[in-house]
Amino acid sequence: MPQLEVENWSFWSPESSDPSRWLRHWRQPGAERGEAALRIDLIPARHRRRMSRLSKMALGTALEVIRDHAVDYSIFASQHGEIVRTCEILGSISSNTEISPAAFAQSVHNTSSGLFTIIAASTAPSMSMASGANTFAYAWIEALAYLSIHPTHRVLLVDFDEALPEAFQGHSADAVCDHSMAMLLRATQHGGIHLSRSAAAENQHLPQGPQFLAWLQSSASDLSLTSDGQGWRWER
Repeated sequence: MPQLEVENWSFWSPESSDPSRWLRHWRQPGAERGEAALRIDLIPARHRRRMSRLSKMALGTALEVIRDHAVDYSIFASQHGEIVRTCEILGSISSNTEISPAAFAQSVHNTSSGLFTIIAASTAPSMSMASGANTFAYAWIEALAYLSIHPTHRVLLVDFDEALPEAFQGHSADAVCDHSMAMLLRATQHGGIHLSRSAAAENQHLPQGPQFLAWLQSSASDLSLTSDGQGWRWER
């Protein structure tokens, strides 16, 4: 199996566009909170008007990463997808008010994936996936599987989620917080990143993707995460 190399990446959260600063904010209560503007300048206005905040988050980082690169396969990984928009639609139904056709059409889990193929004029395969708190790890495996078959290709991996609506917040043990990240991945036989399973430790309740990017910026040789009782280890 090849190892993976991160050729380019982009990150956004309301706290910071720097994943290391984001991690410090969430790990240190009371840490200074930054303010990062949502990056939407690459999204055409005609699409932007109908898009949810979540889709803008995902497309903002995805389009930035692929500016100068062709993509052969894209993976959009989100644990909860368009749950905020879905709850808004359910609220409209319960109050007997008219549902927005645009909101209804873009409330499915693969909304961002579909919008990406349209806006980027991409005919490459694209998929959406969710796997609980381990969504990022399984998206990495999906990219690895694809690149083991197509070693000269590039994969766009987008990991994103939005804070849960109030009605659902008490039902999640994890810190589901606003973030979006995109990475351009390619295969390499030397000097890349290797993922393996590891013994489960105490669950770490922050999303895996931003923690991975913070590690990528550091000088540490490995990163071990446990989410929902499953242990993972990235090494370089």
